[in-house]
This record gives sequence, C-alpha cells and structure tokens, in this order.
Amino acid sequence: MSPRQKSNTERINVFFSIETLKKLKELATEKGTSVSGLVRMIVLEYLNKK
Repeated sequence: MSPRQKSNTERINVFFSIETLKKLKELATEKGTSVSGLVRMIVLEYLNKK
C-alpha cells in the first residue's frame, strides 16, 4: 500500500550523513514530529525568510 498522494506535493529524496541523520532524528523527536516533517519545516522557514 503506497502513501496517499496529495495534489500539491511531490516526493523527493535527499541523502544525509549518518551523523546528520542522527541529529535530525533527535530534533524531530524533541519536536514531536518525523524527520520528514522536520526537514519540510526547516525548508519552508528558510524559504519564507527569503
């Protein structure tokens, strides 16, 4: 069963080092979200500042 597709989104793949991924997982846990959600939030905040 594949994830539900949303009409305004597109999936991408990114690659991080083991150390970076570990830090992202820790931050996501602290914020009560997934790594995917955390990365999305970071990117959107960055783009909104531009």
